[in-house]
Amino acid sequence: MIDVCERLWRYIANFNESLKSLKILDSSARHIVDLAMAYFSDSRYYYEKGDCVTGIATISYAEGLLDALRSLGLIEWSWVKAKEVRVFAAGSFDVLHPGHIEFLKWASMQGSKLFVVVSKDSNYTRIKGVEPIFKDFERAIIVGALRYVYKAFVGYDDFLKSVEEVKPDIIALGPDQIDVNELARDLRNRGIEAHVVKMPERVLGYSSSSVKEKVCSVWCRSGAQNRSSI
Repeated sequence: MIDVCERLWRYIANFNESLKSLKILDSSARHIVDLAMAYFSDSRYYYEKGDCVTGIATISYAEGLLDALRSLGLIEWSWVKAKEVRVFAAGSFDVLHPGHIEFLKWASMQGSKLFVVVSKDSNYTRIKGVEPIFKDFERAIIVGALRYVYKAFVGYDDFLKSVEEVKPDIIALGPDQIDVNELARDLRNRGIEAHVVKMPERVLGYSSSSVKEKVCSVWCRSGAQNRSSI
C-alpha cells in the first residue's frame, strides 16, 4: 500500500509537470486558473506540514478546476506523468538537528526521490578522530524515517561507489561539504553524469559538533550539581 504522503508527493510532481502544457484560450478563465494555482500551492504547503490527506484534497480541487475549464474549451491542458529525477545526498548525520532537516528538505526539492548515504563508522572515526554517538546502521534508520527521504543506506569506503549504485541525476551538497568543482571533476573521471548543486548556507548556524558540545556541557554540569546534592 502506498503511503498517503508518497501518493501526494507523486501527485504534486505530476501536476507540476502537467502545468507546462497549460495554455489559457479565453481571458475569462484567468480567475479560475489562479484559484486552481492557489489550491496547488496549498497542497505543497500541507505536504511540507505532513498533513497529506488535506494536501490530496486541495490538489484534487486544483485538478478538477482545470479539467472543467478544459471541458469548456477555455484552456488547453493535458495530464503528464513527471520523469523521475533521482537526488543523492551524503553525510554522517550523527545527532540529527534542525540543520540536517532543512538540508534534506532542500535536497528533496531538487528532484523526485532523495537517496541519502550515511557514512560508515570507520570513515567517520577516520575523518572526525572520534567515534560517532550512533552506529552507522542506526543513523541510516533515523535518516530513512524522515518523510523527505526516499531511501537511506550505509555507504562504502569509496564515496563514489555509492553514487554509482544510486545513479542520481542530481547530487546535493551541504554548505560545508566538498567543493562543487572538485566533485564534478571526480565524477567526470569516473564517467558519472550527474549535476551537482550546493545549499547556499547553514540554517541558524547548526552543526553536529556544536550540538554535541552543548549537550555535553549541559549534561555534565547538571550531573555535577546532582552529585554534589547527594
